[in-house]
Amino acid sequence: MPGAVETVVNAAVRNYGEYRSVTTDGLGLFTVSVFAIDDSRSENDILAALPQRSFARITVGAVTRAGYGLLPTSTDDPDLPPAVAAIQQVHFDIVLPSLDDTRLVALDPLDDEDLEYAARDHLVIAVERLLALFGPREQK
Repeated sequence: MPGAVETVVNAAVRNYGEYRSVTTDGLGLFTVSVFAIDDSRSENDILAALPQRSFARITVGAVTRAGYGLLPTSTDDPDLPPAVAAIQQVHFDIVLPSLDDTRLVALDPLDDEDLEYAARDHLVIAVERLLALFGPREQK
């Protein structure tokens, strides 16, 4: 699990920077990318499209009951593999708790390395809590 925590923390920091450009206050959001099953896409459709060799399940209810936000997201990135582009309508970001750190609202925002250092302890705790909600990892 330590490797998974590290991977998710790194993704959350990267996503924070991307969200800075779309939020009204200029602050980012620490988020984790997930896909959801709905009437348009089955679990098999999603798993077949993604390159990862393993996966874990969680329900939307478990995410929201634990206090995490959930945002519908998608991208029209032309560099996405066609199979991944085809499932973007079921892409979501789980929003981790915000970090109360005045350095995040500075005129000269922290770069990713400084942000990761400042947020590491906060994010590790939030990510460990989130990952504990997921079922066991399964091989595709």
